[in-house]
Amino acid sequence: MDLFIKHYVLRAAEGAVSALRAELGQLSQRIAEIDGVVGVDLLQDEADANRFIFIERWQSAAAYTAGSQLIDKAAFKAVFAHLGAPPEVATLKALGAG
Repeated sequence: MDLFIKHYVLRAAEGAVSALRAELGQLSQRIAEIDGVVGVDLLQDEADANRFIFIERWQSAAAYTAGSQLIDKAAFKAVFAHLGAPPEVATLKALGAG
């Protein structure tokens, strides 16, 4: 299976680490429940608590496109309200186990 992977680097605004972490946690739960999602990871940088990594793994690009339409846009607004910079976004391809 060729997974479709979205990778986000998110930086909390000053004083918003806890709020961003909470919103990302709720968003990850919502996404994980969508058909076509293989998994969601939410990570916080140990050396920089303001930096979060959010990874979505989907069965395919089509599953991502369809599933993305099911996510309440208010959830994204809540996340963006706590960001200190625009997110870095990448689409990744898994190359196999290493």
